[in-house]
Amino acid sequence: MSSARFRSVRDIAGSGGASRLARRRARPAVERSTFVVISLGGDRMAIAVESVERVVRPFSSLPVMLYDGRQLPYADLAKPLGRAVRFGEGDQRRVLIVRDGGRRWAVPVDTVHEVHAIETAHVLPMDAEARDASVEGVQAHFERQGHDVLVVDAVRILSRTAAARART
Repeated sequence: MSSARFRSVRDIAGSGGASRLARRRARPAVERSTFVVISLGGDRMAIAVESVERVVRPFSSLPVMLYDGRQLPYADLAKPLGRAVRFGEGDQRRVLIVRDGGRRWAVPVDTVHEVHAIETAHVLPMDAEARDASVEGVQAHFERQGHDVLVVDAVRILSRTAAARART
C-alpha cells in the first residue's frame, strides 16, 4: 500500500473543510438585540432583556413587592414616560424586577407580551418630530406585529427618578 493511494481522514476532511470554513467566514454576522416587550399606558415598549431579572405576578396589593427576601417598593416607570399604568386585576397584573448591579426596582406594567430578538439594524433612531422624541430615556423604536415599539432605557429612567426622590 502506497501512501499516494490511501489518504487519511484528516487529508480528506482538510480538502473540503477549508472551503466550508471560508464560506462560513464569508457570511456576514447578524447582530441581534433582545428585548422584553411590554405595554405601559396602552403603548408597546421594549426594555433590554439584560436589565430585566424576572417577570413576577404580585400576590398582594401592598405598596411593596416581596422578592428574594427583600421588600422592593414599586417604581413608577410610566410617569416619566408620560403614561399611566393600566395594569389589570388579579392574575393579569405583572411586575418587572429591573436590576442594575446591586439595585433592584419592582416596576408594574400593563402587560408583558414577549421576549423578542430583533436584528439591531431594524432598531431605528427616533424621528425628531415623533411624539416621544424628547422624552429622556426613549432611545429608539422598531415595528413588531403592526405596532410601533419604543425602546426605553428603564435603568436610566429609574436611576434618575430615584436620585430626584433622594434630593427632595
